[in-house]
Amino acid sequence: MLAEAGVSDTRFARQVNNRAKVQRRIELGLARTTVGHWRRGMKPRDPMVAELAAAELSALVGYPVPPADLGWRGESYERDDLGLAVADVPDDTLRTLAGLSGRDMRRRDVLHDGAAFAAIAFADPVLSSLTGVIRRIASDVPASPSGGTMIRDMTATFRRLDARFGSSEIRPQVVAFLHDRTRAAVDGPADTDTFSALAELAQFSGWLAQDTSRQALAQRYYIQALTLAEHADDVMMAGRVLSAMSDQAAALGHPRHSLALARAAIDRAARQSAPPVQAMLQDRLAWALARNGDESGCLRALAELERVITREPGDAPSWAGHYNPGDVAECQGHCFMLLGRAVIAEQRLLEARDLQGPARARTRAYAEADLALSYLRRPRPDLDAALEAGYRAVELAGSVSSTRITNKLTELDVAMAGFSKVVAAREWRTRATGVVARPRDQADPAAV
Repeated sequence: MLAEAGVSDTRFARQVNNRAKVQRRIELGLARTTVGHWRRGMKPRDPMVAELAAAELSALVGYPVPPADLGWRGESYERDDLGLAVADVPDDTLRTLAGLSGRDMRRRDVLHDGAAFAAIAFADPVLSSLTGVIRRIASDVPASPSGGTMIRDMTATFRRLDARFGSSEIRPQVVAFLHDRTRAAVDGPADTDTFSALAELAQFSGWLAQDTSRQALAQRYYIQALTLAEHADDVMMAGRVLSAMSDQAAALGHPRHSLALARAAIDRAARQSAPPVQAMLQDRLAWALARNGDESGCLRALAELERVITREPGDAPSWAGHYNPGDVAECQGHCFMLLGRAVIAEQRLLEARDLQGPARARTRAYAEADLALSYLRRPRPDLDAALEAGYRAVELAGSVSSTRITNKLTELDVAMAGFSKVVAAREWRTRATGVVARPRDQADPAAV
C-alpha cells in the first residue's frame, strides 16, 4: 500500500513519528528499517504503533485502512461498520467505497468480530433514500469528459461476461476497476455523471459478492451504491439498488424484509423510470409477493409487468436494455412455482425457453432447473421430462460459476433423490455431482 501511495519507507517512518508527536505527545523513534520489516510481514508489537501507522496510511491513500486490514492488532476491537453507514458528504461516500473495495482487493474478509449480513442494516439507507435527506451534488459541477461513459462501458462489458461465465471469474477484475475509478473520483470534482456511473458499478460489485456467497460484503456495496445514486439524484439506479437489496434479503431467508425493500423500490423510482426499469422493479416485487404467499398481489404485479414491458423503452439506461419478454415469462414461471401452481409455471418456463437468448447462461440454467421441478410437482410426476430439463440446466451451468445456480440445482437434486429407486434418477445424481452442493455425510444412492 505504500507503493500505491508512492511513499518511501523513510518518509513513512518520519510521518508516523510526526503523527505520534502531535497526537500522542511522544517521541516514537520509528526507523525506516522497521517499516521494511512490516513490508515483509512482521507486525508492530505495540497496538498504539499499529494505530498510528494505520492512521497515517489511511491519510496517504485517501480512504480508511484500520489495523485489522493489515493483519495487525490495534488498540480497540470496535464493531466493523465500514460501508454500512450512509455518508452525507459525497466525498465521504467515495472514501468509504475506496476503503471497502481496497480491503476487498487485498482479499481480507470484510467480516470482523462475527459481523454478518443483517437485513435490519438496510433500514437507515432505505429511509434516507425515500425521504431525500442525502445531499445531492450541485448540478453546476462540470461533468468529466469521459469518466462516466468509460465506467458504464466497462461495466456493461463485465455484465455480459457475468451473464455468460458467472461471478467468480470476473469479480477480482471488477473490484480492482471499482477501486481505481473511486480513487480517481476522490481526486477530481464530484459530478453527477461520474457518481451515477460509480453507483451502477458498485451495485454490480454487490451482485458479484452476493453470487459468490460474500453476503456481508454485498450488503455494504449495495448501501454505498444507493448512497452514490442518491448523491447523483439518479432515481432509476436508486430503484435498481433497492430491488437488488430485496433480492438479497429474499435469498437469505428474509421474505418480509424482501417485500418491504421491493415496495420501497417501487415507491422511490417507478413513476420516474423508463418502462424497462419499471418492468425490472415489478419483476422483483412479484417475486417478493410470491415468496410471502400473496397470490393476488403477485398476480397484480405480474399484470403490471406485462403492461409496462409492451411500452416503448423511452430513455432507458443501458443496464436495463437486457430485460425482454423472455425475462417476463421466466419471472411468471418462477412466481407460479413459489405459489405452488406448477402446471402454469411449466407453461411459462417453456415459453421462456424459446424467448431467452443463449448468452444468458445463468438465467437459462435457473429457468431450466425450475422447469424440471415443475415436472416433478405435477399430480403425476413426469420424471423423464424433469430429467431432460435438468440435464439442460446442468449443461448450461457447466460454464457458469454462480452460487445462485448451485443452490437451485441443489434444490432440484434433493427433489430427484425422492426417485432414487429409478435407475435414470440415480444416473442424474452421478452426472450432477459437479454442480450441486451435497452434505459430505449424505449417502448418494448412485454410489450404493
